[in-house]
Order: sequence, then structure tokens, then C-alpha cells
Amino acid sequence: MMRKHRSAAVAAVALVLSGALLTAGAAAPALAVGNAPAEAPAAAAPLRIPADPTPAEQEHLREIAGAIWTPQLAAGWNMNAEVADVLSQATERILQCSEAFALVPRPPGFVPGLGYLVQYWKNLRDYFLVVKDNRTYRACVVSTAAYYRSIIEMASAGI
Repeated sequence: MMRKHRSAAVAAVALVLSGALLTAGAAAPALAVGNAPAEAPAAAAPLRIPADPTPAEQEHLREIAGAIWTPQLAAGWNMNAEVADVLSQATERILQCSEAFALVPRPPGFVPGLGYLVQYWKNLRDYFLVVKDNRTYRACVVSTAAYYRSIIEMASAGI
């Protein structure tokens, strides 16, 4: 009985956190680097390479990466703009997977960018740690970690 209650509590926490993260994403779906409002893409806009995250932003990204993989792995990665992009994709995949389990409505077309990752790093880290320990949601984090492991290693190495 205690195990069933604990499992329901963890699922409820995961549901609330994913809803909060998705709501935050809906409120600021296109935060750009530097937290400036995103502009509509121009038809012939030149390709802009995003600047690498600041040292404080890199630490926040490292916390998120450590929650998905391990803190030891994340400590060795160069938290550059490419790694931030991979973390953004991994975050989107985990949230989509969790949504499928929790059946939480999600804003269409939302992809968490660097601004979202940096602004909500603590919530994301805590969320990933909660779902990583839950048998149901663990599949979301573990499968994402496996899929993106080589990709994030290459991004960290600048490949």
C-alpha cells in the first residue's frame, strides 16, 4: 500500500512539474539567446551562430545535463552553444515523452531554446531527477540520454 501511494505521489509531482514547465514554455515559447524576445524569421536573414553561454549559464546547463546523464559526465563537457542546442533537443524529447505518459496538453511548436533552459534550469533539473527515479517516466530520460549521448559528446568536442 505504501509503495502504491509513493508511486502515485511521484507521478503527481512529475505531472505538476511537467505542466509547470510546459506552461512556462507557452508563456515564453521563443526566448532567444540573451533572453531577448524572438523576432519573426526574415526570408533571407543571414545565418547567425549563437554566442557560447556565459559561465553562469554553462553551470546551469551542466546541472541539466547532469540530471539527464550523470554529473561526472557533464563535468567533462564543454558547455558551448552546440551543447546547449543538444540539451534543448533532449529536453524537448523528455518533455514530449513525459507528456505521453501524463497526458498533459502541450503548446504546439514549442522547442526549448537556450533562454528557456537557462531561465528554468533548476525546475528542469529537479523534474528530470524526479522522473528519472520513477519507473514509468524513467524510460523518457534513459532513452533520451542514450539517443543523445554521442551527439552531445561530439557537440562538446566541437565536431
